[in-house]
Amino acid sequence: MKKYHIGKSKLHGKGIILDRDVKKDETIFMFLGKEETVISGDWFHRPCALQVGYVKWLVPRPGSTGTYLNHSCSPSAGVKGRNKIVAMSPLKKGDEITIDYALSETYPLWHMKCNCKAKNCRKIVKPYQDLPAQRMKKYMDYTSRYILDMKLHLNWKEYMALKAK
Repeated sequence: MKKYHIGKSKLHGKGIILDRDVKKDETIFMFLGKEETVISGDWFHRPCALQVGYVKWLVPRPGSTGTYLNHSCSPSAGVKGRNKIVAMSPLKKGDEITIDYALSETYPLWHMKCNCKAKNCRKIVKPYQDLPAQRMKKYMDYTSRYILDMKLHLNWKEYMALKAK
């Protein structure tokens, strides 16, 4: 039985709305789609895609769940592993599932205007590497494996210490 339905979003058109309470770290859904390799500015024409590799994105089928995964600067969910969308805290029936798009995006030229109205809204959402270090640390457990494998969340000293082990 699904944990959600597609309904009216408070942020943008339609969104993913919970049909029941969800525990912290509980899987809400798997972000599925066709894996596409994009090596040009053509990426900008693929909204709702989830980056899973250096030039690879999962592009959801039109109308599938991933199509309705909206952004918030105060997200309710994050990415575990490659494409698992999980709750970042306990969530209640009726809550909208959102992620911070920066948690799965590293394309340096990518950015978007944000109208999420969260207290900590950044107004412009940029790729992961442009997040403040404090936010990277906060989101560590909810950042895609692809980004964590790149070690972008480490400063130079932390990276060298890890490399020395």
